[in-house]
This record gives sequence, structure tokens and C-alpha cells, in this order.
Amino acid sequence: MNKKELLLISIGVFLTVVAWLIADIYHAATEEKIKNKISLPQIVKYQTDEDVLKMLLDKK
Repeated sequence: MNKKELLLISIGVFLTVVAWLIADIYHAATEEKIKNKISLPQIVKYQTDEDVLKMLLDKK
């Protein structure tokens, strides 16, 4: 391998790395930041049954 071939291979590798970096930076810039939207938990209103509470207190 002479110097000219080594220079051409080096330039090819360098250009490949530069293109790869540009593509990676472009992908990172255009990618959606949050993939899953977080939904707030739903507040459920519970009702206590007085009869059940009385039965539980009676079992004590």
C-alpha cells in the first residue's frame, strides 16, 4: 500500500465518520423527546357503606 492509497482510505473513513455524526445529530434533534404521554391519575370517589362498618365493629 503506498501513501496515495492510504490517504484515500483515510479520507474515506473521515468522511464516513463525519456523515455518521451529522446523521446522528439530526436524528437526535428531530426525535420526539417524550414518547409516552403521562396521564394524571383519575380520582375515584369512594362511598363507605355504614352497614358494613357496623358489622365490622360488632365483630371486634
